Amino acid sequence: MLEVKLKEECDVWMKRIANEVNIPEEKLAYMSIEKFINEYRTRKAIRGYVEGEMSLGKAAEVAGMSKRKFMAMIENIGIPFNISAYDLVKGFGVLSELRGQ
Repeated sequence: MLEVKLKEECDVWMKRIANEVNIPEEKLAYMSIEKFINEYRTRKAIRGYVEGEMSLGKAAEVAGMSKRKFMAMIENIGIPFNISAYDLVKGFGVLSELRGQ
């Protein structure tokens, strides 16, 4: 069990927000922490992918997403795909096989 001691001002706002959205303070705190963790994982994955430290698959895994969802997300924010020549040729090979079936 995680216990968090907030600054007084944050505690007041936590109570106010929980009351306004009609959810328990504990659930609001849980949701906030979970959202922060998910956003951190996504930023870490994007940074690793853009800097060439992670493959697309590894970045998707770090972000907690499928490759398809990660690809769509980075495309939507304007990040180009880092596709190696090997992966490109391999992809064309798979497409050729599929067309031949």
